[in-house]
Amino acid sequence: MSGSEPAPLSLPFRIGGVAIPNRVALAHMAGLTSGAYRRHLKAHGAGLVITEMVSAYGLVYHSARTAEYLAFTEEERPLAVQLFGDTPEVMARAAEVVLSRPMIPDLLDINMGCPVRKVVRTGAGAALLGDADRAVALAAAVVRVAAQVGVPVTVKLRSGLREGERTAVELAPRLEQTGVQGFGVHPRAAVQYYHGTADHAVTAAVVRAVGSPVIASGDIDSLASAMSVWQKTGATAVMVARGVAGHPWLVGALLSGEEGAPPCLRVVVGDLRALLGRATEERGPERAARWMRKLLSWYLRPAGVPATAIEALRALPDSAALDQALAALTATC
Repeated sequence: MSGSEPAPLSLPFRIGGVAIPNRVALAHMAGLTSGAYRRHLKAHGAGLVITEMVSAYGLVYHSARTAEYLAFTEEERPLAVQLFGDTPEVMARAAEVVLSRPMIPDLLDINMGCPVRKVVRTGAGAALLGDADRAVALAAAVVRVAAQVGVPVTVKLRSGLREGERTAVELAPRLEQTGVQGFGVHPRAAVQYYHGTADHAVTAAVVRAVGSPVIASGDIDSLASAMSVWQKTGATAVMVARGVAGHPWLVGALLSGEEGAPPCLRVVVGDLRALLGRATEERGPERAARWMRKLLSWYLRPAGVPATAIEALRALPDSAALDQALAALTATC
């Protein structure tokens, strides 16, 4: 990028009345995008973050564990709470629960894309792609509730249930007519899970079919892939998920428009220790150390740390021991 031109993904945009400071969003990832992780990616510059999927039934039946997913801090804004459920009535009641709390999110996001079997078999997530009328009624019910407090509603879509289907292209305009004000599109079929290649021709078709912002998701793991998707689809923004796990510096590259050199081990470990500190505040020392285990591999393998050393770190019992071992790891950097 030239010094006088800002990188395109660094520019702000709006979803309804909500200002998003840039065009890089962090997708929900089960077991990962807790408040600590969202705050960490916000520190790296992510413009919009999304909670893990929150069960509408869990909220309606007052599950304390489900309610924990709704907790967030002011530094995470703008933030979307993502709900999943199977009926308009239950989703509307869940939206009421979310929006009656002392701190309400900036956006409500409806998951119509999760391919996980235990979600789909309940009629939620990607199962809604197989019942367009129910999907539209469900969105309309959530929009009616959210409109009372001025919170925009967005929807996360997959391309369809089966390969070759373009259900998202047909469904998105109908959802927009209910008052939905934005879309996230992951153009893989539900049966593909995360295999194969995302078909961003579907994303481009959704962009042409609606007037609301579309955030493109799928196979965005580098500056080059992000810019290719953004340019070919005409999407308003991009969404990072697995591509940023263990590599939060990708967010900075997208915002600057410049692919920097891979971070050295000292930088990698410093970032891990900062994330560990946030996780410890959120979960306590033992749970934080357990939560960090998969992240250790994602961060440290690309930095050249041997698998045996990573396994030794994964076996440590608490965050104090892990932090000390990580600090020692950089002594020879």
